[in-house]
Amino acid sequence: MTILDEFREVDWCRRQAMIDGDAAALGRLLADELIWTHSSGRTDDKVSLLHRIESKAAVYLALEPVDDVASLHGDIVVHHGILEGRVAVDGQERALRNRFLSVWKLTGGAFTLLAWQSTGL
Repeated sequence: MTILDEFREVDWCRRQAMIDGDAAALGRLLADELIWTHSSGRTDDKVSLLHRIESKAAVYLALEPVDDVASLHGDIVVHHGILEGRVAVDGQERALRNRFLSVWKLTGGAFTLLAWQSTGL
């Protein structure tokens, strides 16, 4: 298994934690300095993103990357592509089809997400 294969497993775990509403599992995958920019332009840090998951303000129903590419640059992974899925925000369900860019760091054998940016298509 390559380091990028390991990364893809970690990213799958991140998406699954979001779908499961498991803020504890998700929190272990997010860097303390996380910057999460939603397709709406709204930004969250680690604490506010986890609060949105815990409070069910955002309920992710499906998240699947399409045509995505991950590349390793030293201890940084840059991941980009299209994310398709479904989310309910404040009780309103909607489809997702976003172009995304995420930046992960590898420290001590563990990946953590530093930044997420998405743009609706």
